[in-house]
Amino acid sequence: MVQLIPGLLYVIVLTAIFTVLLVSLTAASLLSQARAIVRRRYLGSVVSSRNVHKVAKLRPILATATAVLLQVQDMETNRLLTTFKRPATMRLYEQCFYIKPYFASGAYLIGVNDIDNVSTTSNALVVTFAHEDRVIVLQCRAPHISKWRDSLRWLISNHK
Repeated sequence: MVQLIPGLLYVIVLTAIFTVLLVSLTAASLLSQARAIVRRRYLGSVVSSRNVHKVAKLRPILATATAVLLQVQDMETNRLLTTFKRPATMRLYEQCFYIKPYFASGAYLIGVNDIDNVSTTSNALVVTFAHEDRVIVLQCRAPHISKWRDSLRWLISNHK
């Protein structure tokens, strides 16, 4: 009987760890799916897999493969439309601002005409844009953030 207790304790500990991992991964998956549904409802065509094909033939003004998408937020309802921070690639074209998270099928494509304000806060680029009468704020972090801010402001002033 004494020899069975360590083996039984080992099985109980492994079962508890497996159960905690299973529950937490399921919760994270459900939360991500719920946020994806809400993001589609709020953003519509701003984030889609077609956006990747739309910009494939264009030449970017600025591009970096080392950005981080911090958050996308609807300011009217104060609702986050992203689940967690994600590494991404950022590109700036004459007509649009493009950001695609790694391992995602869709990309964010924001027209320069839709962008209301560009600023930097705590080493992050903050892009405020309007989509279907909603004010959306996209925050991302990248190297040389002041170059991105200045280029976006210059494009916005030339398009409006």
